[in-house]
Amino acid sequence: MAGSGKGQAVRQPQRKGVLLDTSIWVRYLRRGGDREIKAEVKRILSAERVFTCWVVKAELLVRARDDEAFERLSADLEALEEVPITPEVWLEAARLGYTLRRGGLNVPLPDLLIAQAAIAGELQLWHADEHFEYIKQLVPLETKAFIKSK
Repeated sequence: MAGSGKGQAVRQPQRKGVLLDTSIWVRYLRRGGDREIKAEVKRILSAERVFTCWVVKAELLVRARDDEAFERLSADLEALEEVPITPEVWLEAARLGYTLRRGGLNVPLPDLLIAQAAIAGELQLWHADEHFEYIKQLVPLETKAFIKSK
């Protein structure tokens, strides 16, 4: 805030929590999955506000191995706060996809929607998907990447 005190830096808006991308949930839920991700997700689930959105929920639920797993996962995800996918989120996701495509990069629509949901909700997006690192070069997307070098 300008003029609020001598020598004080302008503060960035504080994020409201974390949105976990499907790529993180899959690695967290998988038996024998990534230890680092498992530890970080456990920590964040108890320490901060964790959000989801219907794109992530749908991507996870279609992977359920049976009816019981589907119902259990659905109930677990319902316990999280949800970022709505509003018409504005859809429009900005389409605009972002258009801009990326004109630059030679095709990003799947679910990733565009998840990125825009994180931006709209003022959330940090945790992911293991390189698309989000490209996206954040164009829009104010805060990320924490769990991408292993090849």
